Amino acid sequence: MTGKFHEVQSDMQFKEKIDSLKETIFDQLIPLIDDNFVYLDLPYHDNIGDTLIWEGTLHFINKLKFKCLYKASIVTFKSSKIKSSKKSIILLHGGGNFGDLWYEHQRFRLDIIQKYPEHKIIILPQTVFYKDEKQLRTDAEIMAHHPDLTICARDHKSFDLLKTHFSANKALLLPDMAFCIPPRSLNKYLVKESDKTLLLKRNDKELSEASLKNMVNIDQKYDVHDWPSLEKIYPSSKRLYDMIASKHVSRGMTDWYANQFFKKNLIAVGTRFISSYKEIYTTRLHVAILSILLHKKCYFLDNSYGKNSTFFETWLYNLEGITFLPNNNEGIHHNSGL
Repeated sequence: MTGKFHEVQSDMQFKEKIDSLKETIFDQLIPLIDDNFVYLDLPYHDNIGDTLIWEGTLHFINKLKFKCLYKASIVTFKSSKIKSSKKSIILLHGGGNFGDLWYEHQRFRLDIIQKYPEHKIIILPQTVFYKDEKQLRTDAEIMAHHPDLTICARDHKSFDLLKTHFSANKALLLPDMAFCIPPRSLNKYLVKESDKTLLLKRNDKELSEASLKNMVNIDQKYDVHDWPSLEKIYPSSKRLYDMIASKHVSRGMTDWYANQFFKKNLIAVGTRFISSYKEIYTTRLHVAILSILLHKKCYFLDNSYGKNSTFFETWLYNLEGITFLPNNNEGIHHNSGL
């Protein structure tokens, strides 16, 4: 009976946190979107974390009273669609690529900001990180020339950086858009939970080897994986990439396929994967976020530049069930719920 009580209590705490974060997004963003809009920089790649942001953003914009006139990725974007949409608002996809670490997306963002000064532009919640201070100053100067640009930060550290270096633009502090995903969109993909433990180890330049040292103290055996979609190519991904490369498939058809099939498949793959494990350790932010959306406890490790720890400190520090393992091995930060 006690175990069942704590399970119900845990579910309530997860739900309350999700509802609170979603309410913050709706309260602050909805007043800004006062006209029809376009949604750009959709993530046509195999990182399920970005797909969760995409899914959450779509559920958010579906609640708006204004219309989404056009959606596209970097590779399918057509400038004529902006010209035909008069002075519609431009929404730019959120995530963790504002800065110089993943500069392809920042370059697209800057290009849009420079080309469309007459459009209100909103950059959805981003982690901000620069290695090169000169590049930071260059980007800030470009953005300062836009008369109506709002940049949303998804943690306190990013927000402070924006207030200091991008002070000519409006800044908001908001949670990740994935928290706008309703339970029904994920629950249909749930699978039976096993007794296994997962270490979700990212295999890119954001991996922090220091964070993995915490795992030596874990007694039980665990599976080590990245997102399944980054370990193998799924048919829907191959189809999308073939469409992008083809000279005979229109950009509009590619966007349709990405929205109707590619995105849905990655959401299903990610949900089945995470729901199949009893215990989860993760170096990826959106594995922790998906765990929260599925009401699953998880252990959170940092990435290479502190993205995970700052997000945890901003939004998740008081959520029982999410335990942060710091790099310095001075102890475990976990939430008592008090």
